[in-house]
Amino acid sequence: MTISVIIPACDAEATIERALASLFSQTLGDWEAVIVADDQRDYAGFLSSKGISDPRLRFASTGRVRSGCHHARNVGFDVISGAYVTQLDADDELSPDRFETLKPLAEAYGAAADNLLMLDDETGEPIGTVMGEVAGLTLLDLADFMKLNAPLVPLIRRDHALKREPGIEFSEDVVANLQLIDRIGTLPVTASSSYLYRIHGRSMANISGASERFERGYSEYIERLETGDGFGLTPAHRRIAADGLIAKRDLNRAFMDAQKVEPGLGFQAFVGRL
Repeated sequence: MTISVIIPACDAEATIERALASLFSQTLGDWEAVIVADDQRDYAGFLSSKGISDPRLRFASTGRVRSGCHHARNVGFDVISGAYVTQLDADDELSPDRFETLKPLAEAYGAAADNLLMLDDETGEPIGTVMGEVAGLTLLDLADFMKLNAPLVPLIRRDHALKREPGIEFSEDVVANLQLIDRIGTLPVTASSSYLYRIHGRSMANISGASERFERGYSEYIERLETGDGFGLTPAHRRIAADGLIAKRDLNRAFMDAQKVEPGLGFQAFVGRL
């Protein structure tokens, strides 16, 4: 298969059919998807009971319960076979032209992403895109990447794809992407939005105690960048990444202060006011 898609699954029965439907609708059909159970459930049996059977679907398990997306992605990484690697959360969707659009860019640059669209899962209404209104292709360097306040989900050429850092769950996508940009220099990002990122009460930024966990995570990562192994980044990129994470920690602290006044405030709504 040309493209391997890793799908961590935990309590995913309510949404995984929708995620897979967006894979089945891809205009580039040369893909495989590895569904990695992180809840010890039988997703092959569940999907079969729903009449969903496709030879491009493969199944694996962490053998644990809620070991984390980083661990599930690494389990999937060990069994994929594609020349390009990407991820799809079990509650998100892809637009039909995503693979066809990103593959030529990933081939040329080593990886490619899109201007991810955030949706309110309850209403289906758009919240905004990760980069706002942009025209044409953007070549994103590390400094600009660190200014973003929502995820990027790249399609990565296999020679530039790495497993996730062990033990990093909060902002694990940020760490993975700063390592990727360190390797390839700049990440091309399309103006179009082909990853539909659904935000709900179970989203990482909205779960109880998330802000406190992000505070601890950011502080740990900053220390690692400034005095530790630096996640393997070049010295210049270590400084840029540390400064970017300090800014993210400051934003998280401002969000915690705002929540004290307005307990129901969500992170994306808070960011939208800035």
